[in-house]
Formats: sequence, structure tokens, C-alpha cells
Amino acid sequence: MRSTLLFLMALLLFSCGKKTGSKSVPSDKANQVKLAAYNVEYSKNASASEIGEALKGYNFDVICFSEAPGGDWTKEVGSILGLNHIVVGKYSTAGHEDKYKTIASRTPLFHPEEVLMADTLHTATRAQTKINDTEFTIYSVHFPFGWRDQAHIDETTNKVQTFVNYLKERQNKELAIVAGDFNFIPIHKDSINAYHKMFIDINLDVHWKALGIDCTKRNTYNALVPEDHGNGEVIDHIMYNPSKMNVLDGNIIEMEKPLSDHKPVWGLLEVK
Repeated sequence: MRSTLLFLMALLLFSCGKKTGSKSVPSDKANQVKLAAYNVEYSKNASASEIGEALKGYNFDVICFSEAPGGDWTKEVGSILGLNHIVVGKYSTAGHEDKYKTIASRTPLFHPEEVLMADTLHTATRAQTKINDTEFTIYSVHFPFGWRDQAHIDETTNKVQTFVNYLKERQNKELAIVAGDFNFIPIHKDSINAYHKMFIDINLDVHWKALGIDCTKRNTYNALVPEDHGNGEVIDHIMYNPSKMNVLDGNIIEMEKPLSDHKPVWGLLEVK
């Protein structure tokens, strides 16, 4: 009788202590990807090795870089991080020198593609990778920023819409993650962003929402200007389909000495 009672008490304690469904307890590492996005400002303020060493402790599976130098720059960063599979985009953003979208991955990358956003001045660098038995499609992006006049705003809107239409056609057949410098602040209670809404309409959204991070009190841009801290300029995002994946963790990486005018962002995603 006593042994039976002790067994029941132990079983009850175990059941109460188990964090079923908790975000802090990954349910299946085989279905997870830990991904970062970083606009490195053409490595102006730090070398490839310095950037690699700064990110090394995070053990990312994939990093999407924007404004990355061409050549072997991404390969050098990736070798420090153990991300030895590299895709360098075909076209530099806005035709500027050394502003490529690149992808570095721990697992092999295949079917690389440069997705035109209406022209070669703005593109998304696309590749697929398989982590265990899960195939992910990764898009490294750097969107234009429409601000000068109405003609420029219309041009930017057309480019973003062109890319969104491309993604929409593929939502039923790929597990897409879009990461990089989007150049827009996400929708929040005081502001609606038309570009963000385009993505929401095709079932993609920023991972900040699931993390409960208030983007109006943080920033990813102007990292080199300390007085701008918390100015609401969160323009670097990781987008995913909330009906297909959960966000387990993520944040903005705050560096004591910024290595770019942007801050790296990261997320840990799990396939449902």
C-alpha cells in the first residue's frame, strides 16, 4: 500500500513539473531552424572575421546577409561560423558596389535563384536547404525604400508587390522563410504599413509578433548612433508562415560595439 502511494505521488510531481507545450522546451529539434539576418553595410566598419567571431556563439543554421561584399566575403564569415555552404546573389542592390544578398548555411544549399523584383536593381537571393527531413526555402532580401517622391514610392510599391506575387504562387508548395533588410517598420497599433500588409495577405508575417516584442521601443537601424536607441526603426525582419511554423525564440542582437549601421536579428522556428 505504501509503495503504491509513493509511486502515485512521484507520478503526480512529474506531471506537474513537465512543461508541455512551453516555448522554452523544444519538442523536436529535427524540425527546427535557427536563422539570422544581418545588413553588414558592405563590411565598412568590421572585417569578415570580426563579424564571424561576433556571431559565432549563437550556433545559427542559416544567416542571410544583405549589403555583403562579393567574392569570398561570405565564405570567410561562414568558415568561422561552421556555415560552409554559400550562395552569393547575382546582382548588387540598387547597382551599388558590394551590396549583395548572400546566404550561409550549415547544410547544403541547392536550387539557387535570383528573384527579380521587376528589374535587376532589386532582387531576392533564393536557395533551398534540407535540415534532417525538412526542406526550407530561404530568401535573403534587401528592399528599396520609397521616400523621395510619389514616382519613387510607386516604383518601390510595384517592386514589393512583384515579389509578394512571386511568393504567393509558391505558398502551397514550399516552406518559405524571408529574412533581411525590408526597409519598412511593421504594422503596430498606431500605424498601418501597406508593404507589411501585402505579406500578411499571403499568410507571411514578422516573427516579432509571436515573440511579443514591441518594435516601437526597439531599433535595428542606426546602430552606430547611440542616441537613436529605441527609436522604433525596426526594419530588419524574419518572415514566416504562422500556420506552418511556430516561433520558439528570437531577438535583436545588441552589440556593445556595433559592427554595422544595422543590428543582426534572429529567430528559432519550428515546423508544426
